[in-house]
Amino acid sequence: MKPLKLTMTAFGPYKDTEVIDFTQLHEHGIFVVSGSTGAGKTTIFDAITYALYDTGSGEDREKANFLRSDFADEKVDTEVELIFEVRGRTYRIWRKFGPNGAGSKREFYDITGGMNEPVVEKFQVRPVQAKVEELIGLTQSQFNQIVMLPQGEFQKLLTSESKHKEEIFRKIFKTERFTKMVDLLKDKRTHAQSQFAQAEMKQNQYILDVKSKLPNRESQLFSVIDAATVNMYQLENALDEEATYYNEQAIESRQQYEAVNEQLKEANKRFGEQKMLNERIEKFQQRQVQLNQLQLQATHFEQQQQRYELANRASNIEPLEFEYKKVYEQEQRQIEVVLTAQKNVQQSGEAFVQAQTVFDAEKEKDTEREQLVKTISKLEQLVPIYNDAATMQANIQQLELNVEKAKGLFNNLTLEMQKKKEEQATQRSNIDELESKVAAYENVFLQHQQLQRNIELVEETLELQNNVRIYTAAANEQQENALKAQAEFTQLESQMRSNQAAFLAANLQHGHACPVCGSTEHPSLHTQSASSVDEKTVAQLRAVADEEMKHYYAAKSKLDAETANFEKKHLQLESNALTMTELPAYKATLAQQQQQLTILKQQQQQLIANKASLKQVIEEIEKLQVRIENGRTFLSKNETELAQEQGKLAQSKQAMLPQYQTVEDVNYALQSEKTRLTLLQKAFETATIQLQQAEVNQEKCKVSLMNVGTRLKELQNEIVETKERFNKALQTEGFITPEAYSQAKLRVEERQAIVKALEEYKQQLHTLTVQINEDMPQLEGKELVDLNELEQQLQQVNRQVEDVLSALKNNENYEKQCRSTLTSLLQVAQEIEESKAKLSKVEHVYDLVRGQNEHKISFERFAQIGYLEKVTQAANERLRILSDGQYYLQCTGRKEGNAQSGLSIDVFDSNTGQTRDVKTLSGGEKFNASLSLALGMADVIQGVQGSVHIDTMFIDEGFGTLDEESLRKAIDILIDLQQTGRLIGVISHVAELKAAMPAILHVEKLKEGYSRTSIVIK
Repeated sequence: MKPLKLTMTAFGPYKDTEVIDFTQLHEHGIFVVSGSTGAGKTTIFDAITYALYDTGSGEDREKANFLRSDFADEKVDTEVELIFEVRGRTYRIWRKFGPNGAGSKREFYDITGGMNEPVVEKFQVRPVQAKVEELIGLTQSQFNQIVMLPQGEFQKLLTSESKHKEEIFRKIFKTERFTKMVDLLKDKRTHAQSQFAQAEMKQNQYILDVKSKLPNRESQLFSVIDAATVNMYQLENALDEEATYYNEQAIESRQQYEAVNEQLKEANKRFGEQKMLNERIEKFQQRQVQLNQLQLQATHFEQQQQRYELANRASNIEPLEFEYKKVYEQEQRQIEVVLTAQKNVQQSGEAFVQAQTVFDAEKEKDTEREQLVKTISKLEQLVPIYNDAATMQANIQQLELNVEKAKGLFNNLTLEMQKKKEEQATQRSNIDELESKVAAYENVFLQHQQLQRNIELVEETLELQNNVRIYTAAANEQQENALKAQAEFTQLESQMRSNQAAFLAANLQHGHACPVCGSTEHPSLHTQSASSVDEKTVAQLRAVADEEMKHYYAAKSKLDAETANFEKKHLQLESNALTMTELPAYKATLAQQQQQLTILKQQQQQLIANKASLKQVIEEIEKLQVRIENGRTFLSKNETELAQEQGKLAQSKQAMLPQYQTVEDVNYALQSEKTRLTLLQKAFETATIQLQQAEVNQEKCKVSLMNVGTRLKELQNEIVETKERFNKALQTEGFITPEAYSQAKLRVEERQAIVKALEEYKQQLHTLTVQINEDMPQLEGKELVDLNELEQQLQQVNRQVEDVLSALKNNENYEKQCRSTLTSLLQVAQEIEESKAKLSKVEHVYDLVRGQNEHKISFERFAQIGYLEKVTQAANERLRILSDGQYYLQCTGRKEGNAQSGLSIDVFDSNTGQTRDVKTLSGGEKFNASLSLALGMADVIQGVQGSVHIDTMFIDEGFGTLDEESLRKAIDILIDLQQTGRLIGVISHVAELKAAMPAILHVEKLKEGYSRTSIVIK
């Protein structure tokens, strides 16, 4: 990701819209962000991070509410827009939120080649965030560790405890998947524990089932179960013995069952045979009784037979009787119809006479109807005339109101115009007076700025002078300590050499060669005794002397650097004709200028307000002029229209009738005449229709009377014929009188019931006679036998069979239960062993992965150690240069209390040959180590995630802790990075760093409190 342009509105110290064009810096590749403390340098990094990840760049600057400008107007929303490039494509991301953090919005577009296509379907938080991470290849945590290095944040990776490094690495290298592995193993362990517990519960349940499903008896099985601890081997043997016992009992019960069952069969046979014989005797006796009862009913059924034959003959006459009755009933109904027709003829004649009278009366009103038609036509012609007159009268009234209203408004506008012109003159006078007062503001402001810069220069010079004094004293003290240590070391070293010479001299002999010069003559021999000197003490004094000399050189280096800065600042004082003793006077003058500027600024704000007010008054005057002109036009137009309407109304009144004053009067008269005409026309039409209907109805009644008379005569003739046929049939069937015929008649259902009863009687009589004759030879002389004694014997044998069978089933079931329980216990024992072995394995892996092992390292921590080793290896390539090969970072397994270890970082000092905690490094050394670690992190992430290419790096502060040589090396490292195509931005107050950079992004804090930016290219 490489930023192209950043736009901030109401963001941090930037009140208005601030635009930073990073393309001006791309050519140089590296730049410094400079400005006074609190001006808003870090805010630039915050804006980039907020645009991409919706959060600030540091831990304390993450919430969006803290990023809003305090100088912005409440109506202005906070907005950040970043245009950046990733792998040859250009994107624009925009975010906004209101004064209270509400109304958050966002946009994300691909603008490559001038297009403007949305990168996501919906501009919602999660889709936008996911797309940013996909394009850049870095999460927000990774971005803040390797691209955006916030003030004080990137040293956390170096100095934090292992548990904090674990959180950092989890976010950067996404090792939380290993934590999920621990959770999965925990679930597996819980599942294995549950399976093991279930298997044990199942085993206990099987043991409990033995007591509930087998009868308790004195046996080895119940002795084993009732013991305090159940021995599964003994339990299995006892179950096998118990099954054998019940098997033997079942064999014995089966033999008893077979014997008793034979007795039951014999008893059943005797009881069945006697029972069948009793049933035959009882049935034979019942049939004899039934036969006697049927023979007593013979007379009754003979009478029924005679009745049935008479009813059959009567049924032959019934159709003739029905026909005669039908014709007779038709004749009676027809007589009634004839009487009704005669009455209708009489009523229709009377109705015709009445309808004729009404028709004649309505016919005489023809003249009245014609007159009404003419009156209605005349009234209809008057309606539009009266309507137009009413409309014109309403228009005249409205126009009169408009004219009066327009005259009143015109007068009011004229008075308001006069007041506004007087207000305009007053405002102009006030503005002229204020302009003369604030004319000196610019000169005072420039003088104030120059004086403020001079005061800062004097204060910096005084501070440097004091530092030179302090560093001089420190250097002198370090020099004395170094000389003293050097003298002690030289003295002791001389003593040691003297001792060596004395040792050689003591062993010289005349004639023997000297081991130093080779001479065989020794004119003077050393006879003094040598004091004892320890070589270890000499080495310690040498180390002390060297250490003190290093401290002296370091103090001397700080003194020289501070002296050079002081001399440089002093030359600037002299060139600006400034003296350090006049600082109080400068500050007093600055306070006076500040007070004067405050007054002038207030007057300037008042002038701006007055000008705005004057502009508003002028605009209002212009609007009033337009309104006055429009009012004059409106008044003239309404007066013209009023005169025209009044003329039209006078012409319309000439055509109006005096008896009608309004259009409502005309409409009322018109409606009344139309109603009268409608009633007359409807009455004539009704009379005509009724006359026609009366005439037609009279003719219909006459024809109907003639037809019904004819039908009556036909029915009277038919009655005579049917009566003769009925009498003849009575004689034929042997009925002397009609009453005898009526008594003999039966319904069809009655005749069928008699036939059915006769047939059933004959059938029963025949069947009983045959059955009695068949059973008579076999049952004659035999009597019924009492079956109770046989039944009791049968029940007793049956109970014996049931008891023996129940015992047999119980013994078989008990044996089966024993075998089944034994099989189940063997199976569940196997399950317990398998689940126990599985649980042991899962618990071992779970403890190993979560860090409950001898090394106290989890699987996630183990993976992070691998990443940390790669990071420290890459970091040492740069730290070697920055520390002249003195320091090397090492990933160690140093214990950190009882917590998990493995992510601690130590530093190896090649000068001492010892390894120590990185927290013991100085401020500058920590910065170098942290910078190297951050660069190493970037290298590793690019290597691990091949799609990630880090084109940009921003570093916030930290360079002030470096000495001149370390600063030069750090700059060289950054320049090397820039030469690989990266854009490097550094926030720093260090003058040497500013001087070494080819470009500066300067942030200036204005006197009003808010800031603005500018780019300076050297």
